[in-house]
Amino acid sequence: MSSTPSFATYLAGLDPVELGAVLRARPDVLVEPQPRGFDQLAQRLTDERSLSRALTELDRDSLEVGVAVALLPGPVTADRLADLLDVPREAVRAVVDGLFARGLAWPAPASAAGVEGGEGTPGEPVIHLLPPLRLHWSEPFTEIETATRLASAALVEDVRTAVRALGRDPAGLRKPELAALFARLLADPARVAGLVAGLPAPARELLTDLWTALDEELPFVVMLAEREQRAGPAAVRALIRAGLMLPVRGLPELPREVAVAAWITEHRRTLTGPPDIPRPAADPAGVRSSAQAAAQDAVRTVAALLDEAAAVPIAALKRGGIGGRERLRLAKRLSLPPADLPVWIDLTATAGLLIHDAAGYVPGPEFAAWREAPPSRQWAPLALAWYVQEHAPSGRELDDERDIAPPLPIESDAGLLRGNLLRAADGGRSVRLTAENIDWFFPLDGYPDSLRAAVMTATIREAELLGVVAVDVLSELGEALLTSTADLADLAGPAGAFPSYRALTAAITLAASALGDRCAELLPESRPSLILQSDLTAVVSGPPTAAMAQVLRATADPESRGAAGTWRFTPASVRAAFDAGWSADELLDELRAMADHTLPQALEYLVADVARRHGHVRVRGLRSAILGDEPTTTELLHTRVLAKLHLARLAPTVLSSPEDPDTVLAELRRAGFYPVAEDATGTVIVPSSGRSPAGPPPRRQKAAAGRQPSTASPGRTRAADDAPRRVTPEELVARLRTGADESVPPPSPLVRELAGLNDRLNDRELALLAEAVESRGDVVITYRDKNGKRTVRRITINAMFGRWLDAWCHLRNDDREFAVANIQSISPAG
Repeated sequence: MSSTPSFATYLAGLDPVELGAVLRARPDVLVEPQPRGFDQLAQRLTDERSLSRALTELDRDSLEVGVAVALLPGPVTADRLADLLDVPREAVRAVVDGLFARGLAWPAPASAAGVEGGEGTPGEPVIHLLPPLRLHWSEPFTEIETATRLASAALVEDVRTAVRALGRDPAGLRKPELAALFARLLADPARVAGLVAGLPAPARELLTDLWTALDEELPFVVMLAEREQRAGPAAVRALIRAGLMLPVRGLPELPREVAVAAWITEHRRTLTGPPDIPRPAADPAGVRSSAQAAAQDAVRTVAALLDEAAAVPIAALKRGGIGGRERLRLAKRLSLPPADLPVWIDLTATAGLLIHDAAGYVPGPEFAAWREAPPSRQWAPLALAWYVQEHAPSGRELDDERDIAPPLPIESDAGLLRGNLLRAADGGRSVRLTAENIDWFFPLDGYPDSLRAAVMTATIREAELLGVVAVDVLSELGEALLTSTADLADLAGPAGAFPSYRALTAAITLAASALGDRCAELLPESRPSLILQSDLTAVVSGPPTAAMAQVLRATADPESRGAAGTWRFTPASVRAAFDAGWSADELLDELRAMADHTLPQALEYLVADVARRHGHVRVRGLRSAILGDEPTTTELLHTRVLAKLHLARLAPTVLSSPEDPDTVLAELRRAGFYPVAEDATGTVIVPSSGRSPAGPPPRRQKAAAGRQPSTASPGRTRAADDAPRRVTPEELVARLRTGADESVPPPSPLVRELAGLNDRLNDRELALLAEAVESRGDVVITYRDKNGKRTVRRITINAMFGRWLDAWCHLRNDDREFAVANIQSISPAG
C-alpha cells in the first residue's frame, strides 16, 4: 500500500538526524534494494509488514494514544487528546513525538488541516496516522453503523425522542433534518463522553461490554443479546432514554459515535508512563563475574555438544528434530540438566553450527572455525541466535498438544517478548520486576497471564545461562548484545525480513564478528589446564581446546562438566581409543603434551595393559573367523556366554562362527576379551564413523585414507551472500538527501511491466518476482483466486505471457496459471 504524498513530504523535510532516527527505529526498510527517493521510502514505511514489526515495540501508552487518534473524527491534536483523555499535555506530546520518531505518524500544520485556534497551544500540529494504522485500529468500530445511517433507518418518532433526550427541541423538523441533527449532537466525543459518564452503572457496564467485545467479530445483535442478559433490560432502556441508543426495526442499535465515546470514557486518565521499576543495588564486579562464568560455561557446554555430534551423529526423528530418548542420552553423556539441553540444541542449529544430514544432526561447516575461535567469538553467535529465536527454547510451546522436538521451529511470540524485556530492562532495572510489568511494554503480545509468566520465566532462565542477565540485571554482555541487535531487529519473529535458514544464519555469522570483538575484554582467552590424577581421572579447568577435547572424548568418559570438568579413564574407554586407531605411544605422547604435570603411573599402567591385550584376539570376516593362540582359542571355546556364537575350531589357533564379524566382536567384548577386526589380508580394520577421526589428524591420515568428512545437505549449507544486503541509516540519509542513485540500479523493464500489472506489490517483491521469471526460479506467493479464496503456494515459474504466469504449483503438484494482478504478496522460497 502506498503512502500519501504528505508523508513523503514530511520525510523529505526532516533534518538528517531526525530522518536517521526514523530509519534506526524501522531497520527493516534498510534492506536493499534501496528506496529511490522519499516516495519509495514512505511506501516502505507504510508497508503492512513493516508496520507489523513496528507495532511489536509500542508500549501501552503509545497504543492508547494511537487508537484514540484513529477513532476521533476530524483533525486531532495533542491538546485535544489531552483534554479528552484528561491527562497532562506534556505526557500526550511525549507519546505523540514517539509515534513521529517511529515513522508511524507525522505532523501537519493546523492551518493546512483547517483547524482554528482554540484552547490549545497556537500552531499545535495535527496528528496524521499512516493510513493502514488508522484502518487497523479503527476497524472493530467500523462494524457499528454511524448515527446518520441509524437515524435514516429508524422511525421518525424514535429519532425525535433521541434528539429531545440529547437536549434539543425537534419540533418542526422533518426526518432528514432530524437525522442530521442527531448526528451533529453525537459528533462531539467530549460531550458524548460526559453523557456516558452520567449514566447508571449497569448502562455504563453494558457500553463497556459492547465495545470490548468488538474484536470477537460477532454480529452486533448477538453481542447485545449476550451482554444485555448480564446487564439487564433496564440498562438498554436507560441508554435509549439518554438518546445514546436508537431503536431500529424493533432492535436497539448503538451508534458508532457512542461506542467511541465509551472507549474514551474507559481510557480517561489511563496514560501512566513507564512503570516505576527499581534498580537493584548490584555490585558491578559481581555482575561481571557471574555473567562471565555463565558465558564461559555456555561455550563449554556447546563445545561438548558439538564435539559429541562430531564423533557420533545425533539421532534424528523421522519428522525431524531430536527425540526425548536421544535428548536424555545426550544429557547423561554431557552431564547436563535435561531441561537445559533444548536451549543449546536450538541455539546451535539457529547459528548454523548444528545441521541435519542423512546420518542425523552433525556439526555444520562453520564448526571448525568456531571451535578454534576465541571465547568471545564463540559466545557471540550463540547469543545472537538466542535473541532472534521465535520461541523460548526452554519453554517450547505445544502444537496441538504434541511435543515439537528441538531444533524444529515453533511459531510463537516469545521472541518478541524477549526483545521487549531486554530493551525495557536496559539501564540497570530489575529484570524480574520488568518481566512482571511486561504487559505495559508490550501490550500486543496476546498471551494469557499464566502463559506470559511462563514465557518470562523461561526467558530469564535462558538469559542467565548465557550471561546476558546476572544478579537480576542486564550484564555488560547483555548490553553489548542489545547494541549489536539494534540494527538487526528485523531478524526475529514471523515478520522478519530474512527469508530463509541460510540467510538467517549467514546474518548471524556476520553480526557475530562485531559482537565478539566488542566482548573480547569481557571474555578473555584463558589457557585450559589438564591435570591427570592417580585415581585415573582427568580434571580440565577452563574450556578445553579442540585437540584436548578430541583426545579426552576418544580415551575417557565424562563424569561432570562446569568450570572444572572431570573425565575418567577406564579399560573400556582406552580400548575404544585403540579401536579408533590410536596406538599406546600416540596416546601417551598426546596426554603428556597436554597435561600440566607428569602422567601418573596408574594411567601409564592402564594404557600399557590395554595395549598389551588389545588385538590379542582378532576377528577375520569369513563370517566369521577368530584367530588367537591355542590357549586363548581353547578358552573361547569353553566360555559359556559365547555359546550363542556357535564357535568351531578350524585349527589350533583358528575358530569359526556363523555370525557376522560385528556380532562376534560385540559378544567377545561383552565377555571381557579385547578383540580387533581384520580384513581378508590380515590388516587391522579401523571402524569408520563417517566423521573426522577422533585422534590427531596428522598421525591418522593413513588409517583414515579414503574417508570423506560429512558435509551438510545442499539445502542447509550457508553462504555469506545469502543475507540480504543492508545499508546504514547514515548511508541512506545521504543518498536520499543528495539524490545520488548511481549505485542503485533503476527498475528493469520487466519490473516496470510487473508493477503495471500489480500495484499492490512493493519494490522488493517486484524485484523477487522479476528475478524468478528471468531465472525460472521458485518463489512463495499469497494468491487470491477468482472466488476470493487466499492460499499460500510455492511455485516454479516456467514462463510469463501477457498478464499470466505459467508455473509449476508445488501445492497442487501440477502446472497452473496465475494472474499477476491476483498475487497478494511474494517472498523467497528459501
